[in-house]
Amino acid sequence: MPPKERQVIDLNTLDAQQLSSIREQLEEEIQSFVRSSVALQKAAGEFGSSGRAVEALSEQKEGQPLLLPLTSSLYVAGTLASTDSVLIDIGTGYYMEKSTEEGADYCKRKVMYLKEQLDKIGAAIKEKQRILAEVNGTLGRRVQQPQQA
Repeated sequence: MPPKERQVIDLNTLDAQQLSSIREQLEEEIQSFVRSSVALQKAAGEFGSSGRAVEALSEQKEGQPLLLPLTSSLYVAGTLASTDSVLIDIGTGYYMEKSTEEGADYCKRKVMYLKEQLDKIGAAIKEKQRILAEVNGTLGRRVQQPQQA
């Protein structure tokens, strides 16, 4: 699919109502990007935490008692059956069995991927904020023109 071509609009040709509409749309887009950024940061933190847990698991002994989290607030008592492999949740209810080294590596790669996406979203936010500043400046000048006349 070819990349979207950018549409260039001369802000000076728009009236105050159109500029206000563009400003509202840009503010909504920025908020959407910020929410996505927060969600990605949370996911990256969780994958980082999971990677550290898998690395720590390889240092444990088989048969050791542990608490297994079923949810964020519900744990069940159990014993460690194996430190050689882990089940990795790869999404939508699918799991893969991996060695502890491969599991930790998987988590590290996911963190790196999420950080790349965060960088892209950060650049998009900065661009939208730049455009919003231009729209606000043009709108401010447009509102002052009738007052000066």
